Amino acid sequence: MTASETRPPASLRWASALVLFCGLVLFFDIGGELHMAYLYPQSLNLFVWFHLGLELAASLGLGLAFVLLRLNTRRAIRTSEHESQLMRMLRSDFDRFLHQRFRHWGLSQAETDIALLTLRGLKISEIAEIRNTREGTIKSQLSTIFRKSGVHSRTAFV
Repeated sequence: MTASETRPPASLRWASALVLFCGLVLFFDIGGELHMAYLYPQSLNLFVWFHLGLELAASLGLGLAFVLLRLNTRRAIRTSEHESQLMRMLRSDFDRFLHQRFRHWGLSQAETDIALLTLRGLKISEIAEIRNTREGTIKSQLSTIFRKSGVHSRTAFV
């Protein structure tokens, strides 16, 4: 797993930083206003207290938003990592199942390669190009694969 897969996207990191910055600015603004109120207590009135209360509530709200944003980001990263690990396990199990099926059908290595490329959705011309052979050869091998697997068409095989 790369470092970029375990870090939150840049937009979430910037959003977290912005929320934290705004909360800190507001918090220090409150501190400055309280300091001024301490120096000039006669300037305190009901409006000033109401204003400070609102700023304090907004500052605490931004702090809570920052914490929730970080927690949810971490949870999303853990979930994503778990799902990626699960997908790798499922892919491995599916590959093991396919190879087991191919052995049961008695497919040769070349037929196994062609069967896998067919299951991945490649066209006959693309498979021929990858295998550096003619399309007719691929068609012939696909017919053999279909016969061995007990189906009559590419759609049924897939």
